[in-house]
Amino acid sequence: MVMNNFSNGDFSRLPDTFVGNIIGAFSRALSDKMDRAVREAAGLSNSACCAIVTVGSEPNSCIETLRRMLSLEHSSLVRLIDRMEKQGLLQRIRGTGKDLREVKVSLTDRGETYFTIILEARRNVLAKTLEPLTHEERKLLSSIIFKLMPSVVDGGYDQHYVCRLCDLESCPQESCPVNLAYPDLFELPEKPFKRKQQCNGGQRLESDEAKKNSYSIAN
Repeated sequence: MVMNNFSNGDFSRLPDTFVGNIIGAFSRALSDKMDRAVREAAGLSNSACCAIVTVGSEPNSCIETLRRMLSLEHSSLVRLIDRMEKQGLLQRIRGTGKDLREVKVSLTDRGETYFTIILEARRNVLAKTLEPLTHEERKLLSSIIFKLMPSVVDGGYDQHYVCRLCDLESCPQESCPVNLAYPDLFELPEKPFKRKQQCNGGQRLESDEAKKNSYSIAN
């Protein structure tokens, strides 16, 4: 059987569902590789990694807001926060204003370190994936993603869920295709997002600590 990579763009002999099928396979493979990379780099479950990135990107969010952004049941999120708080990754901040019952969640210094490590692991996977593309091909891919994004993301909290592992420093919010899929819902932040800790030449947790924490937080 002669293989054809269709580099000349001749899809005339292929079924109409071909492009959709290979996009599905590619997106699944990429998602799996990112999940595995961040899980192994941090020694945490994917749910915990997503929680760290979401809390780091939206510091001092209340539990209900986080629940919606992470698409979790309230009880599941509370249990997750309990476990991560015991590990010194997250901290609850009790209300001091009009509503003393309000509880907000932020990263600890240790959580900030994990935040950086998780994003770096994800970034490495994406860099390797895009390496074969030229500058012009990357521009073309970006334009296609902008066009397709509204068909795969719903407005509101689903936009946060789609971006639960996103690196906001790599994606200016005024240029983000997820935001621009629903421009009426988007409010430009007062200033660009900036992490407290930056990637530092392949920074990683010590292997013993990563192994000790591995999968200790349930999905």
